[in-house]
Amino acid sequence: MSASASPVLPPLDGSLSLIPGLVDFHAESNSTSPFFVFPFPDLSSDTLGSISFLEFAQATHRVAHSFRPGRKGEEGAVIAIIVNCDTLLYHALVAGLIRAGLVPFPMSPRNSVPAIASLMEHTSCHHIVSQPTFAPFTDAVRESLPSGFAMHVDDLPALTDVFPTLAPSFDPPRAVPDPYPPPACAASPSDIVLYLHSSGSTGFPKPIPHTHTTILHWCRMPIFVESRRKAIRWGCMALPPFHVMGLCSQLYAPLLSGQPTSLFPPRAIVSAPPVVPTPQNTIETARKTGCTAIESVPAFVEAWSQNEDDAKYLASLQALIFAGGPLSRANGEKLVDKGVRLLACYGATEFGLVTCVFDDGVEEPSPIGKTRADWEWMQLPRECMPRWVPQGDGTFELQMLTCETHQPCIENLPNGERGFATSDLWEPHPTKPGLWRIVGRADDVIVLGSGEKTVPILQENHIGVHPWVAGAVMFGRGYQQV
Repeated sequence: MSASASPVLPPLDGSLSLIPGLVDFHAESNSTSPFFVFPFPDLSSDTLGSISFLEFAQATHRVAHSFRPGRKGEEGAVIAIIVNCDTLLYHALVAGLIRAGLVPFPMSPRNSVPAIASLMEHTSCHHIVSQPTFAPFTDAVRESLPSGFAMHVDDLPALTDVFPTLAPSFDPPRAVPDPYPPPACAASPSDIVLYLHSSGSTGFPKPIPHTHTTILHWCRMPIFVESRRKAIRWGCMALPPFHVMGLCSQLYAPLLSGQPTSLFPPRAIVSAPPVVPTPQNTIETARKTGCTAIESVPAFVEAWSQNEDDAKYLASLQALIFAGGPLSRANGEKLVDKGVRLLACYGATEFGLVTCVFDDGVEEPSPIGKTRADWEWMQLPRECMPRWVPQGDGTFELQMLTCETHQPCIENLPNGERGFATSDLWEPHPTKPGLWRIVGRADDVIVLGSGEKTVPILQENHIGVHPWVAGAVMFGRGYQQV
């Protein structure tokens, strides 16, 4: 199939396994279409490189053979991933481990040693995929685990071993791997596909299990369904692949839509660390790779709003979506005034990306419909069952109730109720029913514009004990620092 032809789209009825079934569908139906596109060989190049759906599928077979030869050993073993590598290798590793019947657990390498040890204990994880540069860190994790808790570290495969077509020279006949043995039986809807972890802003991060059911529910949400209907080519190269935003836009989105995702060039080819994202190299890569929409953290959007050329380019896209934190109203308005289709997106590791997108269909000012001017207001899709709990001050805490079309990954409501209390506070639009805007938190967490979270109580208490200080209050929601 040529890259210019319309891709054959996979069904979302649960008939394909997650994730290998989707990968194999595209390897057969859209084999030569690009899965990832990137400047090649480096950021300064105007030449594009790509990994096709077939090449990505073959990469997952190589990974599976590497970590569980012959499908021998324990089925469903949890494998922690603590690496700093190119995004395309990261997702091949995640998908390949799933193909091997293992349960990948992507972990932020910024976690502390006790946090990693806690995550491993809670998930009975005895294996880590890592790199030599992390050896002192993983040794410290081993020391932090209880006595007798076995831990084995495997090295991350080399990029060119997983994607031999990226090597300076390769032998095409030898580049085709043997098919990995399929599972003996179909997976149960409640089987865990992978783990992600919470932010850890109020304590150690917590493991969040993602089952076949919860991932399938995510895949039917508007951000995926509408993106595939519009054939969106996402530019999300700046997002970390271990984060829910990166996983969704870099791995899930192309598997659901058949459209490529734009990434930074793989730097392991020249034995260099991955590209460090900046607002400038992100938007330059988006330009070069021909993406039609960008998903970003607010901090980058703030920077682009200050540059006329960047704003002009962003206005040519089908959408600029921000998530992970608040965006300043002044800079948001500035971009909208310059013709940028700016949209807020809301979600979490515990329940997915649950806001409608591309829903600002009213071009002229309207007392009812959502317009471009309503960029910071969101509506939840009919697949979800939200409950708005009044706080007595005009704001409402959002709770996501479990229903047939949306099951949160974890449930934390009291008295046996099924659902997830988000601790996020919202206010309703004064004149447009169904539109809501997030305004803060029910707990003490401050969400910065970078998407990072901080809990101010310890700092406030520390400052407040000084005899010259009557009281201390930290603030900074939407800013780059407190």
